[in-house]
Amino acid sequence: MLDTNSSVPLYEQLKTALKEAMQKKEYRPGERMPSEPELGEKYKVSRITVRRAVKELCDEGILVRQQGKGTFVLEKADYRRLDNSAGVGVHEYMELSGRKARAEILEKMIIKPKPAYARDLAIDSTDDVVYLKRLMFVDEMPMMIDTSYLPVKRFPGIYDRLEGDVALFRLIRQEYGVKLERYYKVLKVQKANREMSNYLGCKLGDPMFDLFKITYDSNQVPQNISISIMKGENTYYVLSSSGDDDEINQSGLSWRV
Repeated sequence: MLDTNSSVPLYEQLKTALKEAMQKKEYRPGERMPSEPELGEKYKVSRITVRRAVKELCDEGILVRQQGKGTFVLEKADYRRLDNSAGVGVHEYMELSGRKARAEILEKMIIKPKPAYARDLAIDSTDDVVYLKRLMFVDEMPMMIDTSYLPVKRFPGIYDRLEGDVALFRLIRQEYGVKLERYYKVLKVQKANREMSNYLGCKLGDPMFDLFKITYDSNQVPQNISISIMKGENTYYVLSSSGDDDEINQSGLSWRV
């Protein structure tokens, strides 16, 4: 309970209490926070105190307000660096952030690539590629629909190795000895379709990030095409001229129009 006799302002005490509750998973990432009256009743403070504490937590990038929906706990790692290491996949990226990622295979087949993809992969349109569509979870919450195209002739037998909770880039490195060093990325925004809505829990027409990526090995040979779909809501992609700092703690995350 908050201490009304303390020299620390009540709104600061409330901020600390809410952060501690989030650490204890009382309020989980992506979940809707109680309303201002409910928080006021629980912590025995006024709505003005609640409003100030919540506003500052929003400014700090811990909570986010969604008009007409309420206030939500911002996913800790709902950001990706567009300039991060080419050879790091979702599993490893999240492990570095202290979070757990897993993959669920939605579709897997051997197909002929469309001409544009064949050109991007430096293969013939008559060559076989493995088409792999996965639903990626972070801390058991659906985060991304990831679709990959892998040339069969570059990765013999990979179709049978793509099972269960597979970490694709780790598999490519460890089983095929390929060092992924460079990438080409294109980021665009599209509206959520029925599939995206069903898998990611968003509404039809919601804004979605659509990230197209070609990954190259140390000899500059394209190894993989991936298309990653993520909810635009509460998601940040970060660009930096320096790749040394992976701590995304700048004011840009709380910037508002």
